[in-house]
This record gives sequence, structure tokens and C-alpha cells, in this order.
Amino acid sequence: MNIIKHTAPYIDDLIKSAQGDPVVRDKTCARALDQIINDIQAIKIQGEDESRSLWLEAERGSINDFGSYEEYIEEDIVRDHKEFVELWEYYYPDEKKWYNLTFIFYDGDCYIFIDSELIFHLSQKEMLKDQVNSDIGLIEWLGSKTTDILFSLKTDQSLYNKYLDKNISYKRRKGRILRKRLWEIFPEEEEIFKKEFSKESLDDLEIIVNRSKKRNLVSPIKALNAGDLFRFCEICYDANNYFKDQKKKLTPKEKYIARADGRHCGLTKVDEDSVDAFREWYVNKSNCGGHPWEICRGGNSTHISLYVFDTEDGWMLRLAGSSRGRAVETIKMALALYNKKAPFILDDAEEILRMIKGIDYLGIVPETLIPVYCHSLFPDGDRINYFMNLGYEKTEEIIKRTEWYPLEEIMLA
Repeated sequence: MNIIKHTAPYIDDLIKSAQGDPVVRDKTCARALDQIINDIQAIKIQGEDESRSLWLEAERGSINDFGSYEEYIEEDIVRDHKEFVELWEYYYPDEKKWYNLTFIFYDGDCYIFIDSELIFHLSQKEMLKDQVNSDIGLIEWLGSKTTDILFSLKTDQSLYNKYLDKNISYKRRKGRILRKRLWEIFPEEEEIFKKEFSKESLDDLEIIVNRSKKRNLVSPIKALNAGDLFRFCEICYDANNYFKDQKKKLTPKEKYIARADGRHCGLTKVDEDSVDAFREWYVNKSNCGGHPWEICRGGNSTHISLYVFDTEDGWMLRLAGSSRGRAVETIKMALALYNKKAPFILDDAEEILRMIKGIDYLGIVPETLIPVYCHSLFPDGDRINYFMNLGYEKTEEIIKRTEWYPLEEIMLA
């Protein structure tokens, strides 16, 4: 196989084309992929489904590889050459671009990914045809790179892994940074909490944390109706002054209707004064698949909920809303409920307290991942609940303050 060298913009175009229809249907591409798959069997299995991963690199190349300035001007993508250069450097900030190539085998099929995006699916059930499509260019590049990597590993496995560790961009790695150290770079982040919460408030939050860990310190209430629930919601809303500019005075239920998710499973139609009516709704309708407890609507991880649950001793509340963007609101709600002696516990209470004290860690995830729900990427003992990408602002300062996890070594079988 000839050595094929392509710059990153061209490789990216090939990858986008392959992602559009990853199922391999022609014999030439299938044979070329079979050869690569056979070659990578020399690599030690790294995970479930016989997963094996390699790091590939491509030169950024010149700005001419990125595109034609004249075409960018003609299509109104940029206004001048300065913007053209800035756009190129935004998409290709480094001299080299790294790609993570992963092979997964499942039920006899092979799935090939680049940066977690499927590019090829080699299926045993697919009827192959005598045709060649544009994917052969990408496959030949993958084959060339795989051959080079295997040669390097067989020559000096340790030296090759040291090369990866030295050269792969931190934007493609995992790390953790103490929030206080991040505040040293972005002090305005700390000021948000300092401005909102006094020492006395933090002392109360410590009590709330302790209560939430030991539920027996919270006394349930014996009877609850829908009106009571709306009044608890109102305490939360008023703690954040949501309706301070409202000219008309709203009832607790009206405030709930204005701020909650809307999928309330009929809660707003329950007799507000009837304990029995609320219990009947709670038992038979509250789990209808809606979001009656979502008292402040938002996304999957950015809403705030006030749950109600029935215990042997009575009714309890559970406040949940630990996302970074809603933490201030949630803490204000918790403090207000505490001052009103409401029977509640705070979800993720200790994590929230650690966050506003700056003593928790944020997980830095590769730029190819969206920084949410990344818990499985980090050891449980590191207690990482908030995530970020390295980004483009003050990255060198962040890199210096971050503890970086070692790359998984690529080993021969």
C-alpha cells in the first residue's frame, strides 16, 4: 500500500462523507477494511466488545488546504482576509489534528468510529456489490496510518506511547481541576457565590447538608394537600424574587403554573383544600409520565424539581437542582425552606456545598464530547459531578492548574 498523506481539512471532508452513510456495500471497500481489521488484531483489546483504539494524526497544512478565500468571500462566510485566517485558526488551531479511531465488534459485525462518530459498519448480512465509492480514499488513509502505527509499536512500544503522551493535545484528554484553582483564573465565578451568600447562609447550608444525609433529622408532616404543595413552591419562587416585577398579585398555584414545566398530570385541577383528593392524585396520577415536580422548567440537567414523597411517618419534600447554572437558585430555595421549617431534604447537598466552597473538582473532557453526563469517564473516588471542555480562553493557565489523567497505553497483544 502506498503511503498516503492528506491534510486535516481533506480528511475531515472524507469523514463527513462516510458518516452520511456508514454501511459498507461495495466489495473493494469491504476488502480494504478487512485488511485493516486483520492488522489491528495485533493490538491488545482495550474494552468491551473487543474494543481497540488508535490515535491518528494529520497535518493542518496551509490555509489553502482549508479552502479558497475567494469562495468564502463570494458566499459571505467572511468579510475580509483577516476573518478568513481567524476562521482557519479556529477550526485548526494546532499544527496537527488528532483523531481517535475505534474498532468495536458485536454479533459478528464490525463498527468503526472516529471521535465517537460511526464512519463504517461492516455487516455480515449486507450484500456487497462490485462498485467503488468515495469512501475508498478514507479507508486507504486509515490503512496507511494503521500500518505506520503497528510498525512503530513493533519497533519500540514504550517510545511510541511516550510520543503520544507528549504530542496529543490537552483538548483531547481528560483531567480534573480544583474549582478554587479555576477561580484563580476566572475570579468572577467565585464572586457570584460570594455576592449571594453570607457566612451565616453557608452555616445554614451546612445544617441542611447534615439533615439531608441523615433523613431521620427531618420531621415529616402528617397531612398534605395540593394547596400546601403550591405554597411550598411559592417559598422557593419568592426566595429568588421571580415575581418581583409582577403587577398583579399571584396565588401560589398561579406562580406554579407560570414557572413549572406544564406537564403536571392534572395537579392544578386537584382540590387545593382536600387531603384525600391530593393523596388520590398522588397514588393514581402523579406518575402519569409528566413532570409535575419540575417547578422550574429547563433541560434534562438544568431544571429544578420539588418532589413529594410519602413515608410511614408522613409527607416529605425533596429539592433537586444541582446544575452549575441553577445552583444559586436552588441554594436560595433550600435556605428559604429551611427557615420556614419545611420538611425537606436537598439532593446532592454535599456536592452543592463543596461547589460553592470551591473544594470540588471539575472534570475536563475531550473537545469531541459534550460536557454533560460524563461521570463514567472518571473514577468514582474523584467525586466529579461537573464537567467542562478545555475551550479556547486562557487554556494555558487552565492546563498548568489541571491534574491530567494518563492516556491509555496502546499495547501489542
